[in-house]
Amino acid sequence: MPKQELGKLEQVSVGNIWSHEEYDFTPWLVENINLLSETLGIELDSPEREVRLHGAGRVDIRAIVRSDETEETATVVIENQLNVSDESHFVRLLGYAASSDANILVWIASSFTNYYLKMIEWLNQWGGEGNKIYAVEVRAWRILETYAPEFYVVAGPKPALTPQRRNAVATIATAYAEFYRPVVSQLRRAGLPPVGRGGWRGRWRALQTGHPPHFYSLGLENIGEARVYFEARGEDAQAVYDALREYRAEIDSKLSNETIEWHDGQRWIALKTKASLGDTEEQHEATREWMASNLLKLRDVIQPWLDETMAELQPTETDDAAPLQNDTETSP
Repeated sequence: MPKQELGKLEQVSVGNIWSHEEYDFTPWLVENINLLSETLGIELDSPEREVRLHGAGRVDIRAIVRSDETEETATVVIENQLNVSDESHFVRLLGYAASSDANILVWIASSFTNYYLKMIEWLNQWGGEGNKIYAVEVRAWRILETYAPEFYVVAGPKPALTPQRRNAVATIATAYAEFYRPVVSQLRRAGLPPVGRGGWRGRWRALQTGHPPHFYSLGLENIGEARVYFEARGEDAQAVYDALREYRAEIDSKLSNETIEWHDGQRWIALKTKASLGDTEEQHEATREWMASNLLKLRDVIQPWLDETMAELQPTETDDAAPLQNDTETSP
């Protein structure tokens, strides 16, 4: 057998594939709409670019879904963005829902914040009968010099739960809770308290950095991977991430025994290992130990630079404001 070159599969920024949303990504998606159809489980037909909807402005892509049984069609509106979910795209999505005849709305982004995921879940629950809204993350993978895109539904309309499916969902949620409980308790004792009431649920747990909304996190992904990472979020996320990136050589050298991933699109610094929720309890225990030790290592390396960066980004008080502070009484 001839010798073949083997490469490592790694996640990269979607900008490595498409440099521009309107001129690169949208035309590609129109030509490859079947990939999105497979992800949604909906047969999207007759996609059109840059279509103006009456009362709703211009949409990135409009498509239709045909019903073989009734011969009726449903209108699908697709809103694209190649970065993290933001207010302007969400407002446009609401405009399509309120002012157009679209029955299905699809919002594609490189990643979604928890805020917008909760809003989409709420809209699917209370937004009116017959309307469906999907949040879809587009991800990019590379092996050697070959790139591959992937769509992943992170929020959408929930089907009616049968007793069997309700039990299955409850079982998965319980399994994640049981997996995370010991490691979150260990990290809390080590000075890393969870965000809010235990951090995020499901596959992730978020822990405090002392500088909200930035956080450390644990993740047991459904792609057979466990991850610990720091993620910059909020209005100053890019500034924080860029500042930390200036120290990349020092950070990487201090974490030299681990595989380090700097994700520019989602602004995280991550360490990863292979693991799955379906592993044995013995394997789970090893994964928990790996998560705890490596998140603490990540915290110890990043925290001093994070503290310094946040201090530099904080607005400084002017000399004129000082007398006002001295004259102000403070509550005990």
